[in-house]
Amino acid sequence: MKKILVILVLAVAGFSAHADTYNFLNFVNSQNGITQFAADGLVITFNSGKAVVTPAGGTSTAVPLTSLAYLEFTNTQTTTPVIATGDINGDGKIDVSDLNTMIDILLGLDSAENYGERAYLNGNIGKVDISDLNILVDIMLSAQ
Repeated sequence: MKKILVILVLAVAGFSAHADTYNFLNFVNSQNGITQFAADGLVITFNSGKAVVTPAGGTSTAVPLTSLAYLEFTNTQTTTPVIATGDINGDGKIDVSDLNTMIDILLGLDSAENYGERAYLNGNIGKVDISDLNILVDIMLSAQ
């Protein structure tokens, strides 16, 4: 019994020490887009089918759970630009310009193909419709 307790204590200590090396949490969506956050001081809450992620001293970001493929902890900061779900134009912000872009796509004034897979918020690649616009509006409202 004593051996089992010692092994259990060592295993827990090993897991705890190993967990301290992960500095970042990646939210990977179904299109393999990554939204990365520093893990230190990170707060995650859930509201209306979204994970609302708030980094220490930062602005909240809403991540729709319907597009989430998996979460991963890593010690490596992403070297490629991180584009949050809802950032249609890829400028690093989710704002009215993304809303205007989505409306232009819906009206046929712009093509979703110009934005890669960022315009397909509902996961239906190849077709942008009103549900994509609704998701974008939900993201924008939940981030405020």
